[in-house]
Amino acid sequence: MTSKGSSAALAAKPGAFRRLGRGAGQLAARFSAVRASAVYGLSGAAFAAGNLLLARSMPVAEFGRFALGLALFNIFAVIAPIGLDQVLLRHRLSLGPRIGGLLLLAGALVGGAVGLGAAAIADFPPAEAAVLATCILAGGLVFVVGAGLRASGKEPGALLAATAASWVLLLIGLLALLVPMATSLPPLALFAAGNVLAAAIGWAALRPAWPAGTTVRIPWAEAVSLLSIAAIGTIMLQLERLLVPFALGLEELAVFSVLASVALFPFRMAVSGAGFGLVPKLRATGDLARRRRLVRDELVSVGALVVGAAFCVALLAPSVTHWLTNGRYEIGTALVLAACANGAAKVFQAIPRAILTGCGSERDIALLSRWGWFGLAVGALCGFAAAGWGLAGLLYGVALGSLVGTIPAGLLAARRLRGQR
Repeated sequence: MTSKGSSAALAAKPGAFRRLGRGAGQLAARFSAVRASAVYGLSGAAFAAGNLLLARSMPVAEFGRFALGLALFNIFAVIAPIGLDQVLLRHRLSLGPRIGGLLLLAGALVGGAVGLGAAAIADFPPAEAAVLATCILAGGLVFVVGAGLRASGKEPGALLAATAASWVLLLIGLLALLVPMATSLPPLALFAAGNVLAAAIGWAALRPAWPAGTTVRIPWAEAVSLLSIAAIGTIMLQLERLLVPFALGLEELAVFSVLASVALFPFRMAVSGAGFGLVPKLRATGDLARRRRLVRDELVSVGALVVGAAFCVALLAPSVTHWLTNGRYEIGTALVLAACANGAAKVFQAIPRAILTGCGSERDIALLSRWGWFGLAVGALCGFAAAGWGLAGLLYGVALGSLVGTIPAGLLAARRLRGQR
């Protein structure tokens, strides 16, 4: 090549690199579930590692109690904002003192009620019950921060807020290698402190990012339905953790927590990523053809994630479990297959929920809520009924039963994408 030709080629490279960068950015924006699920996947790995490190170092019964506390946090931190975090995805509420005070009061009431219930029903000591209540209050505020940043288009900040608890848990697990944790109180207290810090930093970041000139009126009827849907989604993800102690015992809950950390967490992260970027995009456009393209891209990316997750779990989970827990817990093929079926069923429940949240009417939201509760109830009943076949049976039972609510929601979502009422 001549000197002149070389110079021309070099001059053309920056433009080519820019075009390549723009193309990659457009592809990443198009398949938002992959981007969000990649971040959730990293946080899920952190969550799993933290859990496994604690399982390795804590007594089995104490780790089981901590796992139950973590499940209660995952459920009731979603309920603590009383639906206002979900309303932020659809409406512009004013984030002034009124909303802040309301969120603090609601979080304190929900957290206090859960703490009292844990002490009365699950034999949590008073100190651990109080710490659990604090976790739930702070976690609810973190969910509000994440929703507000997400609605404002600040996706990196929203993803960081949504995954903060996983990174906190990883730090606690690493600390457990150095400092013995013989009871569930130390890890719960550290988890509470981490969530309080995340809530304080997140709220300080959200206020300047939130647009001015927003409304003060709260659509309470819609908030209740949205809260119901969010609660259904998180209870469904945690349903096995709630059923196992009563159907199979605390030691089996410890086994399930390890299984969830190595075999279920990729699917849980896909559930979290599915619809993360889809809801704001559906809200931003009324064009039916564009909405269908957005949903099709989401289904392609989510389907690829599910297939990849199932392959990796089936290949690696048994040996990884043995290695990370130093042989303390063993996960066989039957449990791995049950985990894959259970995880895949829950991933595809998230798509109709995202579609109807993004472009459904208030009546659609109410219908989605009713079907969700019905599917949750049937899933719990099937899980209990199948618990006679052990933990694998319970996982299959929950997966099959929960699909009862997914089918009508999917049909309604398809009608809305076709423009039918």
